Amino acid sequence: MIAPWWAAVAAATSLAIGELVNRYAFGWLPDDPPRPGRKAHRRPVPLAGVLLLPTILAWCIPTSAWLLGAGLAVAAAIGLEDDRRKEHVDPLGESGLGWRVKAAGLLVAAGLVASATLDFGAQPWGWGAVFSLTFVLTNAVNFLDNTDGVAASLAAAILLLLAYVALPASPAQAVTAAAGFAAIGFLPFNWPWPRLFLGDSGAYCLGLCCSYAVCEAAIADPKWLLATAVPLADFLQVVAMRLWIGVPPWVGDRRHLTHIARNLGVPSGWVAPIFAALAAATALAALAI
Repeated sequence: MIAPWWAAVAAATSLAIGELVNRYAFGWLPDDPPRPGRKAHRRPVPLAGVLLLPTILAWCIPTSAWLLGAGLAVAAAIGLEDDRRKEHVDPLGESGLGWRVKAAGLLVAAGLVASATLDFGAQPWGWGAVFSLTFVLTNAVNFLDNTDGVAASLAAAILLLLAYVALPASPAQAVTAAAGFAAIGFLPFNWPWPRLFLGDSGAYCLGLCCSYAVCEAAIADPKWLLATAVPLADFLQVVAMRLWIGVPPWVGDRRHLTHIARNLGVPSGWVAPIFAALAAATALAALAI
């Protein structure tokens, strides 16, 4: 097995080649165009997170993590199609795919990841808990993909700490570490000056990997659920506030913890390191328990 840190090199290489082809040969990546409201960038930015998928699959295949790989492929496909359709909606549009279609795709992906972790027939209640957490956490990581570098650095912190602190040497540990390094490989393209965005495809992939890793660790010791406290806290408070004011939970806004940090005066470039440090701190807090 190739050392997981090579995933950072592989991911960065894939992204660099993909960006060059997109820019100079043919524009195959969807763009995130500037729009009023939540979009702060001034030019279209390619959504290239789908390019992380081949790198992560390169560690799934030799470890026979077939169900996880299938779940990642489903989530990436749903996310990429949504990214493509968003490029062509009206200026105030929020989504290309309907929320029902995206939810159905993510439910399938969550079911595959849950089945990679537990046998439904032997542990139906445990399987249901893993399935639910996977669906929520995948969306939670995507929710935090709203400020340069936050989703990638947060996922990297969660994945690498779980890989090297919580998980024993195993195929799950190798895939988790590779996914964490793949997220690091994406960071130079996204922070502090963004040339590429994750998009839904990349954020869903990293969210599923975080879900798989934390569920693998939590089966042995539930305290490792603390590693995901930051994205889950953001998800719960945002959904609660949207329901309170009568807005559908899937409609984006500027009520996330990252936006609150910016409103408090935190410079944009500091938000990603702060949130990654918070994620690392919650994981290390679990270690101290």
